[in-house]
Amino acid sequence: MTPQQIIPLIGGCVSVGGIIFQTGKHADRLDFLWGKVEAQEKKEEYMNSTLYEMKGDLKTLRHDINSIKDDIREIKDCWKTN
Repeated sequence: MTPQQIIPLIGGCVSVGGIIFQTGKHADRLDFLWGKVEAQEKKEEYMNSTLYEMKGDLKTLRHDINSIKDDIREIKDCWKTN
């Protein structure tokens, strides 16, 4: 290959590389054009963690309500004895 054949090849490779680089820089902005595809496992993991969080909150609330009920019973018992 002669230099006259190699120089355009190098120029083409540099141009394609620049286009790929610029596309990568703007890839985060291209999300709104095409729907974002997420793996099903990630969505399932998020749902599971959310459900566990909600279940924990419900258990805490149930415990708090039971404590309030016990306190009310104690107050009623104190009033009955007086």
